[in-house]
Amino acid sequence: MRSRYFRFIAVGCFFLCLVSWSDFHKFYLSVTQVNYSEKEHSLQMTSRIFIDDLNNLLSKRYGIVSHFETKDQHPMAMKYIEEYFQKKFQLKINGEALEYQILGQKRDTDMVVFFLEAKGVYFTDTQELEVYNALLTDLFDDQQNVVHLKIKGQKKSFLLMKDKASGLLKLD
Repeated sequence: MRSRYFRFIAVGCFFLCLVSWSDFHKFYLSVTQVNYSEKEHSLQMTSRIFIDDLNNLLSKRYGIVSHFETKDQHPMAMKYIEEYFQKKFQLKINGEALEYQILGQKRDTDMVVFFLEAKGVYFTDTQELEVYNALLTDLFDDQQNVVHLKIKGQKKSFLLMKDKASGLLKLD
């Protein structure tokens, strides 16, 4: 009887610890794909970010309750997201900044997929493409931003974080 009571308490404590640990250790991740279109001379990009992280960002940085990607979305939400992207996601070729636009976005379950494009991109001989992705690192210390590049047949992936927010692809 005493052994059964002890097991019940031990199992209860184990599950209590497990549940509280999982709430404490949320995983923060974004994934960005960058592809070069030789035909259109553009970098075509998608960036996937969790909706709750975007709502948290808009609340803490801009003071709005955004309800991002719902019928109740705040009218300024997308403007603030565009401003934030311009500060925290940057591309450079041989040290020169590239301009890009957010073409649109769509909800995909609990994430938002942003569609971005940088036009007028021409790669000549040996060049470098630098990607700076500090999205959400100012909000979450353990934010991880995965960037996949596919440029002129070369593929490279980076895991960018608060202490290392840039990656460099040297083109042959």
